[in-house]
Amino acid sequence: MSSFSRPDQDGDQQLRLLDDAWDKASEHWQDGLARQFAADRLTPLLRESRCYLEALRKLMDTLEAAERDTEG
Repeated sequence: MSSFSRPDQDGDQQLRLLDDAWDKASEHWQDGLARQFAADRLTPLLRESRCYLEALRKLMDTLEAAERDTEG
């Protein structure tokens, strides 16, 4: 089996970093503009990214299964 990085796992890590960064920023940025940014930009970005990563995870699992089935 090939040894390669799983982009879905890398993406999960990046989303955790983004969540952590927003948590730190939102401790200091608590005005209406911050709430608007979170609602209009950050929340949709995180939601869409999680959906993308879930689809990518399923694709990667399928590709890994296909590779195992064709080995040997």
